Amino acid sequence: MRKLTTAILTMLILLLLTACNSDQKAVTEAAEGFLNALVKNDKDAAAQYATEEFMQSETMKFMDAQYLSDVFFDAMGVTRDEIDEEAQKAVDDYEKLIIERAYKDYEIQDIKIQDNKAYVTAKITLGYDPEASRNISKDTQKIIDDYKTENYDELMSICKEKGERAMYRKLYSDLIPIIIGKMQEQLESESTAEEKTILSLEKIDKKWLVTDLEENRTGAAPVGSTEESADTAATSTEYASTSATQTEYASEYMTGATNEEAEETEPDEGATGGTAGEAAEEEPGDESGENS
Repeated sequence: MRKLTTAILTMLILLLLTACNSDQKAVTEAAEGFLNALVKNDKDAAAQYATEEFMQSETMKFMDAQYLSDVFFDAMGVTRDEIDEEAQKAVDDYEKLIIERAYKDYEIQDIKIQDNKAYVTAKITLGYDPEASRNISKDTQKIIDDYKTENYDELMSICKEKGERAMYRKLYSDLIPIIIGKMQEQLESESTAEEKTILSLEKIDKKWLVTDLEENRTGAAPVGSTEESADTAATSTEYASTSATQTEYASEYMTGATNEEAEETEPDEGATGGTAGEAAEEEPGDESGENS
């Protein structure tokens, strides 16, 4: 009887070990398949190792150049048809480059399996540093200053003859390729960076599939942290919107220039159809008799 009990226990242990080893292998294959697809920028291949819900999530949209282009235009507050074709192409090419350079390599560091769920920690090598997108402000300021100096008269002429909207189309169409070109130079010249990625997987119908992905660069605040810091983890969408923010600043800069010109050349414009802000500032003076 004792021998029979020992034999049964031995068989159970062997079965458990076999099951564990089988799951370990399956989880590893699923994680590697998914990460290989990211490195190759192959969204269709990634879908073979992930749930449909996750592939349609906000997290995975970073592999969609069209989505990143939409982020750019949303950040600017303009539509695609409000800029010329050259500027549109500059945006699209830049977003494609972001995706192409995103994931360069990976190394799986740890795998934890708990029942039908697994967590895979991997060190990811990125083709650029997400933090570097914040370092272009000084260069952008010079670009805007030079553009204003060289094109001020033309922009003011367009504004007076064709309206403010036409001036913005000219400004955006000119500045977007220039600013994006500057950001592209920086992107291509950067060294690689590293971040920690945690893949969550679930066993569904006997198949391990990725259900979530969290990114956290080395030294960054914990994923999901509410702490506001320059070290908070970034994604490709930050790069997509940074150039838009810089270009939008240019439009604000030129709007200020337009208002200054209006004040210098048409001091009574506020009372005859100028901006609401100008009218509010000028009318009190007229009512008090300062100009009598």
